[in-house]
Amino acid sequence: MSGAPGPVFRFGVSEISPDADWPERAREAERLGYDTFATTDHLGMTAPFPSLVAAAAATSRIEVATYLTNTALWDPEVLAREIAGTDRLTGGRLTVGLYAGQTGTSATASLTAQDKRDRLVETVDVLDRLLTDPAHRPRPLRSPRPPLMIGANEPDELELAARRADAVCFIGAELPPEGGFVLIGPEEFAAHVATVRVRAAELGRTPELNTGVKRVVVTDDRRAAADSLRPALAPHLTTEQLLYLPSLLIGTHQEIAEQIRGHHDRYGLTSYTVLAAHLYDFAPVIPLLRKG
Repeated sequence: MSGAPGPVFRFGVSEISPDADWPERAREAERLGYDTFATTDHLGMTAPFPSLVAAAAATSRIEVATYLTNTALWDPEVLAREIAGTDRLTGGRLTVGLYAGQTGTSATASLTAQDKRDRLVETVDVLDRLLTDPAHRPRPLRSPRPPLMIGANEPDELELAARRADAVCFIGAELPPEGGFVLIGPEEFAAHVATVRVRAAELGRTPELNTGVKRVVVTDDRRAAADSLRPALAPHLTTEQLLYLPSLLIGTHQEIAEQIRGHHDRYGLTSYTVLAAHLYDFAPVIPLLRKG
């Protein structure tokens, strides 16, 4: 008798280069078996929605996503227009990632961190209202609207994600206003996930659980690689703690596949997004986790 089926994992790749060849990158991601091709929303980078239209036009299967839209930069009604139009132009393959934002412009410089989180809540409200309204133009192709992923790190973001998100991106790092990131430890990461899972279960919801992978290191010496990363990424953590973080995938391809299975058992994660810099390094892991 065969056992219960294993988890269905989904893998994405996020392109952050301002000079990327979007059609070619998307074709490669599709060829290598990724499920989603994503772009960020940072000033100085190519605008996210035109990039995704170009990526979708060059491919036939792969979904496209913003990972993540900085809601502090957008008027929610303008964003609704962009989402609906992009969903139509990509054949209904769009997922919209939303986050309160780490950086801004001179126009958003006066916003506090709480102001940005309030804007995130407002944006979710407006998108839910407009994108599901049959009278709104343009209409998205996907019904009732494209899926919303919410990036969550702070308690109110975790609560919002549990209540409203179709998918939750656990940031897994502290994001100082000046840029960069510092990884949080596995215990804090586990607490974030537990908060969302318990609250979502209370509401009868089961959002997809995702995290962004900060580094993929293919090596036969996991401990040495983690030790070398620790000073730059998490000097406050031990090497052992780094080896348990879902946001760092270190080892042989088989070892990385086992890490992902272990993270599913511990956290319930079924979705990972790697940086485009690791497009080829991570790709051999994908078939190791596909269930026939």
